[in-house]
This record gives sequence, structure tokens and C-alpha cells, in this order.
Amino acid sequence: MKNILTLLGIFLSVCFSGQSTDTLYITIKKDRAVDDTKVFQEALNQKKGKALKIIVKKADYTIDNILTTSRPNTFVLFEKGSFVNFTDNKNTGFLINHNNFTLKNAYIRGNGKSAADFYSGYGILLFGVDNCNISDNTFDAISGNGLLILPSPKKGCSNNSVKNNRFINHIFNITKNGDESAIMIGYSGKNYLHDNNLIEKNTIAGNDLLKVGIGFIGHGNNNIIRNNKIANCIAYGIVSYESDVVGDTMNNTQIIGNEIRNIGETGTKTTVKGMGIYLMTSNNAMISNNKVYNTLRNSDKSETLGQGGISVSLSPGATISGNLIDGSAMYGIVSDYSFGSNFVNNTVRNVKKSGVYFLSMNDVKVSGNIFENIGEVVIKGYFENTSLPRIKEQLRGDKYKNIDTGNNFTVINNKFYSNKDILYFEAKERDVSQKYMGNKLNYNIVENNEIIGNSKKQNELINFRQEASGNNSIQRNRITK
Repeated sequence: MKNILTLLGIFLSVCFSGQSTDTLYITIKKDRAVDDTKVFQEALNQKKGKALKIIVKKADYTIDNILTTSRPNTFVLFEKGSFVNFTDNKNTGFLINHNNFTLKNAYIRGNGKSAADFYSGYGILLFGVDNCNISDNTFDAISGNGLLILPSPKKGCSNNSVKNNRFINHIFNITKNGDESAIMIGYSGKNYLHDNNLIEKNTIAGNDLLKVGIGFIGHGNNNIIRNNKIANCIAYGIVSYESDVVGDTMNNTQIIGNEIRNIGETGTKTTVKGMGIYLMTSNNAMISNNKVYNTLRNSDKSETLGQGGISVSLSPGATISGNLIDGSAMYGIVSDYSFGSNFVNNTVRNVKKSGVYFLSMNDVKVSGNIFENIGEVVIKGYFENTSLPRIKEQLRGDKYKNIDTGNNFTVINNKFYSNKDILYFEAKERDVSQKYMGNKLNYNIVENNEIIGNSKKQNELINFRQEASGNNSIQRNRITK
């Protein structure tokens, strides 16, 4: 094959266990051929040895079709300065069907034309595989999702690592309200789990065209999205929710240490989206130590979705801690139906509406937070009894149905730099015409907070409407002008 494909040899090595294992090494070099698809695919098709290691020499390669793995334990390592140019916007990218695959140091270019559907045009597709490593690659003008993680007909993807990759010059654009993403774990369906995957230290520049930086729309446990940098996306920086909602197949999602900037529409377009982090239908999730700047750009202000720099919906047992939210055209944090959640040690500043907005939830801790330059009442809440049909149909399981909400909030040790009201909780009154029994606010504590830059009295700054008399405690809050 004229040095296009050079078999460097089969090397034997001895494992610590005493068993021998062999690795087949193949080097790919650029020849005069215009299309390099056959060379790459023939290298991937090699079956000898227990592992296959392909080294791609520095060159500019042209590929006109999907490249598919044919075995487990395949390692593809690109020398610095190597480029892979996919000429098509449909049959394109690396399709990984086998476990223990590694792709490292590639510069992958699309043809600059958007794919027509969600499942083609990708840069890399991990398809029902485990223990794969996608690291230190650049994805440039990819036709579809940059990296797509999907279940095969039999199983989801587990224990994969996507780390230190760069996503730039996005052109993927199907519909106005789609989920086109740089990285997407998903997608839809049921009867599979994506478990223990790590998405870490990736850089995503959305160029105000990409909808989603990182998405997890599916089912799975213990997935981590950590220390990524995401900017200029028009729908979400990070979005995570259970598809085909059953209420118990997304658990322990961790969104930690990410930096997210400039989310929402630009120009004259408006959007119901624009959240930095949007979490929904996830149990016991953690959103911590993220920095979220300039969100809800061009919000349509409809509040159909929870419009916060960080929004947490239908996610019991969530922990939202140590985050910085700086700049939101709507709210800082919004949370609805997320019973038993904690909001601690966050800093929220420069938001147009409330710092935190709670809807119909109980057993919430709000502690150690700092609020600065908040446009409206700092902490707002609206609470309804969950017997209402439109609420019951969203809740999974019976635990939180047919109960009052707005109960057992503990708001302590926060700092409020505000001349506005500090807290306003309101419950929906009885409505005989809807056979609605009404809702009462009970057993809430607002104590030991520091209020700076305000001249009102404590009982003027903290308000409960439709409360059970005598059951809420407001005391020892320090007010300084």
C-alpha cells in the first residue's frame, strides 16, 4: 500500500499477572491519495493482538465516510499537527461500537454545513460502550453534535471519560428549539442507564449559534460534569434532565466547578431559555462551585420554565452550594418541586429580579448565602397544595402529592446587601370553584441573617402571606443602614 499503512510490528509484553498480552501497532502516513477513508478504516479493521494501537503521523487527511471500530481495545493517537477533514455533513465522524477505545490529540474538522437531523454529522459517537477515553481533541465546524453519547439497543454508556477537548466554530442548527450540543449524553428512550461518565475540563465556544454546551438528556447514575468552560450558547450552558420521565432513573448527577458565560439569545430574538445550568427530574443532584455569568439574555420573561442563572426543577434532595451567579436578566436561582434541597454558601449578585425564587416545595435550607444588587425582593416564594391536577401530573410517586408546601424553610446566616424587601412568601388561597382546599405556610425559620443597607424594620422586610398563625419564626436578624 505504498507506505500508506505500515505495520511496525507485533510486540509481546508480560503483565504482572504473568499472562502475556500482545499489541498490534500500526502507523498511518499520508500518501498521494485524495481520500484517506480506506486507509483509516483498514487500520481500524485489524483484528490481531489483544489491543490495537494506531499512530497517525502529522498530515492533513481527508475522510468522506464514517469511520467505525471493529474491535475492543483500540487506541488512536494523533501526532500534533494532524488534521482529519470530514467532507460530508451526514456520513461523518468516528463511530465507536466497542469498549476500551481511546482517541487522543486529533483535530477534527467538519465541512461547515449543518446536519439535517440529530443523529448524524457528529464528530464522535460513543454507542453503548464502556471505558472509553476521548481527550485533548479539537472539534471544529462539526456538522452535528461534537460528541454524542447514545445507548445501543442493549445498553447505555458507562465509565467513559471526555476530557480536555475543545469545541469551536459551531454550525449545527436544525430547529429553533432543538438540543444541538457540543457534548450530548442521551438521548430520549428508556430501559438503559448511562452511569459513571466524566465530562471534564472541556472548552466550548458556542459563537452565539450553538444551543447547548453540555447536555445530559436521558437516564443514568453518578455522572459528573466538572471544570468545563462554556460560553455564548443560546439555550443552556449545561442542561440535565430525565427523558421519558419516570422519576427514578436519573440520580446523583454532579455539576461541579464549571465556568459558564453569556447564555441566551442575541440581537432581536427572545427566548424562554437562557439558563446557565438547568437541572430537572434528577434525584440527589449536586450543583456546586460553578461560576455563572450573564445569563437569561433576551429572556421573553414568560417564566414558562424556571428562568434562573441556575434552575432546579422536580429534583428532590438537590444540593446547590458554593456557586457564583453574577448577572441575570431574570432570577439568580429558581427552584420548583425540589423537596428537601439545600441552597448554601452561594453568592448571587447583579440580577434583575429576585435572588432566589422558590415554588411549591418543603424542607429547604437556605444558609450562608450572599446577595448583592438584587432587583426585587431578595427571596421570593409562591406555594400551592400539591393536590392541584397540574402539579400532581408532574410529581412522580405519592410522597409529595396532596400536601401543603412552603413549610420547613430554614433561612439562616445569610447576608443581604439590599434596600428591598428580604423575603416574601405567598400561598395560594382556597378556591371553591376549583375544589381547591388552599395552602398554609408553616414552620419556617428566618433567623440570624445580616441585612445591610436597609432602613426598614424586621417585620416589614420579611413577610408570610396565608400563614398558619404563630408557626413561623422571624427573629435575631441584624439590620444596618
